[in-house]
Amino acid sequence: MDLVHGVDVSYWEPKVDWSVLRAQGFKFALVRATSGIGYVDPKFKSHWEGARKEGLLRGAYHYLIANQDAKQQADLFISTIRADRGELPPIIDLEDKYNENATNTKIIDTCKAVLDRVEKAFGLKPMIYSRTQYLNVHVSRNGKAPAWAKDYPLWLAQYPYVFDPNMHPNKNMPTQAVGWQDWKIWQYSETALIDGVTSDIGAPTECDLNWFRGSEADLYAFAGVKQKEPVTHTVKSGDTFKSISEKYEITVDELLDANLALLAEGAKLTIPVRTITKPIPIDDKKVSTRTHVVKSGDSLGSIAQKYAVSVDDIVALNPQITDRNMIFLGQVIVIP
Repeated sequence: MDLVHGVDVSYWEPKVDWSVLRAQGFKFALVRATSGIGYVDPKFKSHWEGARKEGLLRGAYHYLIANQDAKQQADLFISTIRADRGELPPIIDLEDKYNENATNTKIIDTCKAVLDRVEKAFGLKPMIYSRTQYLNVHVSRNGKAPAWAKDYPLWLAQYPYVFDPNMHPNKNMPTQAVGWQDWKIWQYSETALIDGVTSDIGAPTECDLNWFRGSEADLYAFAGVKQKEPVTHTVKSGDTFKSISEKYEITVDELLDANLALLAEGAKLTIPVRTITKPIPIDDKKVSTRTHVVKSGDSLGSIAQKYAVSVDDIVALNPQITDRNMIFLGQVIVIP
């Protein structure tokens, strides 16, 4: 079975040297962007751009809180990554924490509403992150998965895992969630210590590791990205693997993997250049995602005047506002 290595990160992995991760063979990064109706991960921007510059394929994820407004959650996620949506599908994260008091029906309905709005903005099916047990128990009605479950690719967590390429399929691989697609990405560790991931003061910091199910070509196809074709370098006197690697901004290991011949003058080496994508913005015409965070002294009237819209239009887009005279500090309001 082909597997491709990836990592997922958030605020809990404060410093990531993406060039070091790329040198270790990591090909994709899944990065937390938002949670609920008002939280933006403070490390998202640096992780997102750092991974792009090193040529890792990226997917952003939103942590769903089922008892909070679905539209506000989707719009916060969309607005956070609107200038660069990444290459891999957007991801909705379904977990126990903050959802302990949500009913199955609430989890299912909120999740589907967020999925639909995110899909409309991105123009592609989102992915769902969870555990098989959580999906089977909490994202089901009468023991059955929602009718839409098979429409979405899955990123599943299941630990522990000791990698042995001679034992695939390995018994520790994720078990199949009833009524869902088979897993596309497997989070197999949440306690890994790897070079390039540290705290703000440089101490080793645990992070999550993942396998994509398929070859590297399959991963790029899943992302809808065309890999750059390798270039050819003719060895000149004085060339070394180090100097050639530095010239093309790749690692020595990447160069050696692509060239089994010894370094000899006149030899033609294959250079596996990085595929660095340009930021892909979300089409603003597909969804309105302007938001306003309520500050001291704000009223619906002053907010409407600021954005040149009517109070009625704001209320129509924000069903959580039940009293026009009562908004609260820090509340996120969607602006038409």
